[in-house]
Amino acid sequence: MKKIDLHIHTVKSPTDAPFTFCMSKLLQYVEHAALDAIAITNHNLFDIIQFEEISDAVNIEVFPGIEVDVAGTQILVIADPVQVVPFQQRCRYIEQETRGVHGSISLDRFLEIFDNLEELLVIPHYEKKPAIRPDALKALSPHVTAGEVSSIKKFIYCIQDPDRLVPVYFSDSRIRPELRKFPVRQTFVDCGDARFSAVKHALRDKNKVSLSEDEGNRLFQIFDNGQCISTGLNVLLGERSSGKSYTLSQIAKRFENVKHIRQFELVARNDDDDERRFNEALSQSESLFSREYLADLQRVLVDIMDVDLARDERQVEEYLDSLKKSASDAEKQDSFSKAALYKEELFPVLQNDGLEDLIRSTKNLFRNEEFRTVIDKHIPKTQLQALYVELLHLFTSREEERLKKVWINEVVSEIQNKLQVRTAATTVAAFDPYRTMINLSKVKKFEALVERARTPRTIQRRPLQGFFIEAAVRPFSGPGELKKESKVVVAFKDAFESYDRPYQFLQQLKQLPTTVQPADFFKFFVKIDYRILNKDGFDASGGERSEFFLLSEIERARQFDMLLIDEPESSFDNVFLRDSVNEIIKDLSRTMPVVIVTHNNTVGASIKPDYVLYTQKSKRDQDVEWSLYSGFPTDLELRTIDGRTVRTIDVALGCLEAGQAAYEERARGYADLKG
Repeated sequence: MKKIDLHIHTVKSPTDAPFTFCMSKLLQYVEHAALDAIAITNHNLFDIIQFEEISDAVNIEVFPGIEVDVAGTQILVIADPVQVVPFQQRCRYIEQETRGVHGSISLDRFLEIFDNLEELLVIPHYEKKPAIRPDALKALSPHVTAGEVSSIKKFIYCIQDPDRLVPVYFSDSRIRPELRKFPVRQTFVDCGDARFSAVKHALRDKNKVSLSEDEGNRLFQIFDNGQCISTGLNVLLGERSSGKSYTLSQIAKRFENVKHIRQFELVARNDDDDERRFNEALSQSESLFSREYLADLQRVLVDIMDVDLARDERQVEEYLDSLKKSASDAEKQDSFSKAALYKEELFPVLQNDGLEDLIRSTKNLFRNEEFRTVIDKHIPKTQLQALYVELLHLFTSREEERLKKVWINEVVSEIQNKLQVRTAATTVAAFDPYRTMINLSKVKKFEALVERARTPRTIQRRPLQGFFIEAAVRPFSGPGELKKESKVVVAFKDAFESYDRPYQFLQQLKQLPTTVQPADFFKFFVKIDYRILNKDGFDASGGERSEFFLLSEIERARQFDMLLIDEPESSFDNVFLRDSVNEIIKDLSRTMPVVIVTHNNTVGASIKPDYVLYTQKSKRDQDVEWSLYSGFPTDLELRTIDGRTVRTIDVALGCLEAGQAAYEERARGYADLKG
């Protein structure tokens, strides 16, 4: 097995944060990580002089490479060292055409420059941001060697899925003087030596890549001293103050996208504070549902926002006053006021929003493949196509008519303005009765919608890990609740006086400081409360809330790449741990690495971990020594990196059973109870 890291940066590019390359650090990294091959892959550039300096200094295989920004993703292109000169010539085009912070080239141009991809290693960002698009991957597929991933979880996922690329896990590191901890992201390849051709051949076979040398993909490295843990479920044991929480924190710092549930983080302390914290956290976690439920109200608010009934009323009064005055000033009519266009009314101009929505809906029906059979049963595809075409013609015709009216109105308005300047007759004020009536109708429907939305009722009840999340709507009870909902320091007292009149309430919201955004107005019309109910349908108690929080936080870890849990047994009973916590943790560990710290035998033993870690604090002379032992649960001994051992049975009994004597005493007590 050969250990490789084919993604190393040694030159700052415009896309990098400032750093200075350090040759001595690179030498230390290569030696410390026991690497057999590396590739120098700087962003959009290749420095052949530096490459040759590194090749001379490092006593392993060094491959020339470049990380190219291509069509929204990044692709590692790595060459055989014997082809370094022609490779450099191609890289010059990349450097010239990607100058600037956001420099990138098209996929077609990439293929033009590297017209010899079959001779190179081509490794795109795969399960790593910015990931390669499927169409780009398809275009490159004959030449793609492997896909770079960003986590152990994604590596295992790709290994297990036969349709995914061969995964590789590299450091993507900037080798700089201040580098204190060396990367632990490397890949092992099964080949006799680390020559370019051998590595290239190995990377095309999933059976020839792994995360560890001896245990394949069962283990992966977490610390730069070589310490490994399982890619599945790990249990971390140890006496009090032996470094368990510290070890967990160090793992969290080493990796990205880690869900770290700390000790006592979810346990109730003060009933009032806990209930407040619980309600706030639940509202935040369910905010997406709140937004979806109020989406229709938000759309109506956008439409009603510009409706100004007071302005409409003023326009009606101005129109009537000017109309009466114009009639009384009939003798003042002159050639300007008698012109036909002087009193011409403008065309009412209506938008084609409804027709556009209908066209989009028809298009969706025509393109939908998931429910094609059901759609075709009622509306054949040919008829949908004919309908779509006819609606487009109708839209074109109406839009043409609308644009003509807009243009004519602009011409007429301009002529009227010029006539009004010259005449002594009273001008009748502009007034659109249709728009005024539409606005009145909109306000009535808006207020009816708000009243209906506020009607107290349960709108959702869904199960989650043995509990139920219940959502109910009601009106806000006072300005304090509005202020709490806004999360800004603003007084809502004056606005709340109009709360029972939704349109007036909206006008008051408009008067608030700009810290309250109009896009958030919809939140202030309807209050959504969330409750957690236990399996019997009653409000969850403080302890049950902590149980729910623990389970929901563990469940939320599916969005992450690693889960770390520090003593979940705090304040939870063993039945809950065995039946709920263990089950979900075991399920998660099938898809990602999980490390759980525990003193509880229900968690530590019954969960049947894949790997065991043991922290120990001891004194040697006057110094405190911290040790980390590890091994498989079936191993008779756990071992440190430097070879020291402890008996696995002693660790298990000491940490989970309070020692051999206590374990035997409890066993005798249980035997006596059986009679």
